[in-house]
Amino acid sequence: MLRYSVSCSQVSSPQLIRYNFAMDSQIQSNQRTPVSLRRLASGAQFEPPASGELYQYLCPVDHKSNVAAILGLRCRQASKNAPILIIHDVGERADMYWECMKFLCDRGLSSYSYDQRGHGINADLSGHLDRFQELVSDVLQIASWLRHIHNGQSPIVVGQGYGAIVATELAAKHPQFVHAVVLAAPTLELAWMPGRFKRWIIRVLADILPRVKVPTGLHPRFSNPLHRVVGKTMATRLIRSLIGPSQLRLTFAFARELLEAMDKFGDYFRSIKKPVLILKPGEDEVARFESVDQITLSSPDKNRITTRVVANVHHNGFTEGKIPMSSILDEIISWNDMLRSQKNLQSDAGI
Repeated sequence: MLRYSVSCSQVSSPQLIRYNFAMDSQIQSNQRTPVSLRRLASGAQFEPPASGELYQYLCPVDHKSNVAAILGLRCRQASKNAPILIIHDVGERADMYWECMKFLCDRGLSSYSYDQRGHGINADLSGHLDRFQELVSDVLQIASWLRHIHNGQSPIVVGQGYGAIVATELAAKHPQFVHAVVLAAPTLELAWMPGRFKRWIIRVLADILPRVKVPTGLHPRFSNPLHRVVGKTMATRLIRSLIGPSQLRLTFAFARELLEAMDKFGDYFRSIKKPVLILKPGEDEVARFESVDQITLSSPDKNRITTRVVANVHHNGFTEGKIPMSSILDEIISWNDMLRSQKNLQSDAGI
């Protein structure tokens, strides 16, 4: 783990964050050291409910002065519920989940999200990523910080879309930092996948031109092209971020890493020992779930896996409006309540 001293200026929105670093000269690599951060002042853009406390942090994630901008709501109510950490999808930002955080806070749950690399203020080049493992290392630092501020309680990690792949690898490699896992619309199989030849071109050019944006014709499409003309759906926002204006498309390096991570998902998923909830939107235009179903059936411990189909919800119910959002979050809350009940029964039985 890393040990930093971070100086952060007051901000009025996540886009205006400014920061300076003073790295601790003595970093103990053989010992888990909580990330040391200074609290950012509340931004005017986010009005927390009376039941919650607004958190905005810049969390150091490596020794190269990279940070993750964290946005969260800590519930003031005394509760034994694990905090929730949301990993967003491609083309998104943490602040898109602000309404989700308020919804969860009103129900006694603390929740947080952060801008992944290549997104939001963390991106020196939007849509770029050198190695997928950087995403896993980043979320490990954040999960460690959450466990620290929540008195040793590891978070429930919620991965949306390709964020589900990041969440799965975190849970498989670092289970001590994960209480449970929610995979919402896990994007392992796109509705329109690039063929073998296009994937080969992406892999080759990722080595030669890693920071160049992928042309529309080569890019993996996250939805039916007909959805590009619809302006208000989550699928449209994803498409615009992937095959829209150049500043929003992915680079060759990011595209390669994402496609390869999809291929490796099954092995990591089958090694998870934590409870898993899989949420499949009933109206998903972006992902197909045949691969997810096959991996679930081949898992050695099916009792830890719960799969639910959420009707009348598109690819990202978290950000599509209040009704889809509440449908998704109610599923997570009821599942979490079930886990707590099972744990209480086991404690009563002395198991």
